[in-house]
Amino acid sequence: MVKVLEPCYTIPGRKHMSESVIPRLYETLKESVTLSLQSADRVALTCDAWTSLTQDLFVTITSHFIGKRWDNISYVLQTRAMYASHTGANIAELLSEALNEWNLTNKDPVIIMDNAANMVHAIEILEVPHIGCFAHTLNLASQSALKLPAISRLLGRVRRIVTFFHRSTKASHVLKEKQALLNLPRHKLKTDVVTRWNSALDMLERFLEQQPAISATLLSPEVRRSEKDLCTLTEADITVAEHIVKALRPMKSATLVMSEEAHPTLSVIAPLHSQLLEEMRHCSGDSNIVKDVKSAMHHDLNFRYTNLKEMLYVASAIDPCFKTLPFASVEDHEDTFMRLITETVSLDQAQDHESDCSGTRGGAPTQEQSSNDGPSPPKTPKGPCALLDLLGAAYATLSPREQVSQLKESFPQLGTF
Repeated sequence: MVKVLEPCYTIPGRKHMSESVIPRLYETLKESVTLSLQSADRVALTCDAWTSLTQDLFVTITSHFIGKRWDNISYVLQTRAMYASHTGANIAELLSEALNEWNLTNKDPVIIMDNAANMVHAIEILEVPHIGCFAHTLNLASQSALKLPAISRLLGRVRRIVTFFHRSTKASHVLKEKQALLNLPRHKLKTDVVTRWNSALDMLERFLEQQPAISATLLSPEVRRSEKDLCTLTEADITVAEHIVKALRPMKSATLVMSEEAHPTLSVIAPLHSQLLEEMRHCSGDSNIVKDVKSAMHHDLNFRYTNLKEMLYVASAIDPCFKTLPFASVEDHEDTFMRLITETVSLDQAQDHESDCSGTRGGAPTQEQSSNDGPSPPKTPKGPCALLDLLGAAYATLSPREQVSQLKESFPQLGTF
């Protein structure tokens, strides 16, 4: 049709699109992103290394900053293939090139990445602030519990049974029949993935849900003929699996909270970390396996973020949701707010000095400025909060005015601001 309408017109081909159109679009967008980044006072970067289905390693770098309207702005800056050895020095070189390419060296960047040794070494080479990914920290703590010999053996047995049902069409058909007879949900069995600890918990929960149907299927004559050596779990094994699920649920809740947050901030780490350490303490009714699970996770979590404690507490203190620091000790509470007061005074004095030098003083807005400000739009009520369900008392439910009143009672110095 195009040939009939305009014989001289040449439809752009793949070569033209890949060598001309797409590069031009990229340069235009890159220029726009660079200008936006330059308007930010500070920029945070997240860095993640991942492997494709063809086993090629890529490193993705994403920027995050607060815009002029106090909105959280994020840009995926680049995804580059990394063919060199995955050493800390090579990763540091890649990060350094990205900082220079996007003109971020003067933005006091903070980099968030996982806790792998090569990533930590790269940050040490660059000498930039680094915060370990909290979701990855939760994964490491949970994996330390799943590697306990008793749990590892139990997961291996469950995995073998689940794998049998996945590859046997006969067993899968009989399982559906037993589910119908026992009025159980017709759910498929789940298997775990090595890199996602939650999948092991999901596998156990689904197995326990379908355990009556699984036992009935494995004992049926048509299935026993093809797999005589495969046996279901004993009553003791079922009890152990139930205890493991109960012990791991707080970690799953924390992982889901971090994964569901559209813009997770630093302020949530301290209360979540403190809550999980409290959840991992032994209780009087805990079985031996539960105590082992809690001890393994508590030991792994306990040494995390020890060198960032002051920063995390300050971040939580300026977040309205955690401003009263109910998870902190009295000493940490006082130290944090005294640090905030000192820094506030310093900033206030610096601002006054700048105003004196420029010949102007900051004050109330002029009449013309005030007249341009319309009424504030009504706030939309928030729905149920996953953080509130998980943290309970550590999540503030008081109004901002009530929070300020409580703080002023504890710290009279705040009354001067």
